Amino acid sequence: MLHVEMAVKVLKCPSCGERTKKTHDYRIQKIKHLKWFERLTYLFYKKRRYACSCGKRFAEDNPFVHRYQRLSIEWNRAVSIRIVQPRRLRKQPSSLASPYRPSCAGFDRLAVKEMTEVQELPRVIAIDEYKGDTKEGKYQLIIADGETKEPIDILPNRKKKTIKDYLQKHGTNVEVVIMDMSPSFKAAVRKALGKPVIVADRFYFCRYIYWALDGVRRRIRSDWNDIPAEM
Repeated sequence: MLHVEMAVKVLKCPSCGERTKKTHDYRIQKIKHLKWFERLTYLFYKKRRYACSCGKRFAEDNPFVHRYQRLSIEWNRAVSIRIVQPRRLRKQPSSLASPYRPSCAGFDRLAVKEMTEVQELPRVIAIDEYKGDTKEGKYQLIIADGETKEPIDILPNRKKKTIKDYLQKHGTNVEVVIMDMSPSFKAAVRKALGKPVIVADRFYFCRYIYWALDGVRRRIRSDWNDIPAEM
């Protein structure tokens, strides 16, 4: 169990707009959270309600849980990530239920959010392939918000035309694209978006540096003469 409480702040009344920091009362809210050290964790949040001179009572904002929810924001994010994982990583439905043990209502809410058709992509996106092995091909493409890191959509394959058509339809606001150093991805992004800022994923960037250094090491090593054994 973790007991949490927000610091007192001066807040604007949602009714009259006046500022106040007067506390009206507290309510303890039990919130299901992620596991800590392999143990189920609950947050006991001491939620503060403020009082305004106009008579309005209102609760403070917090980074732990959304209104009318009993599951923490981090818990919902973790389930969202598990939902978009390839089948080979999930293995069986029970692996998704444990350790999260979500309710049917929780799954319905997350499913509606994930199945909502994308209208416009954000300013910064990240794209990457993963092996899903569907009828469309062995590899699919996941698109995520480059700032919040939340998954946005999954394309059925990683073909250049598929990526180009999708970005042309939904990428009007995109200014920055984070991706690996694939020439195919780069060509699709530039054809669809013109000249956005392309940022190389640091994992792939470092891998290319390692490959280059390893190539130099192998070349130099091949020129060495064998050291004769001591007599």
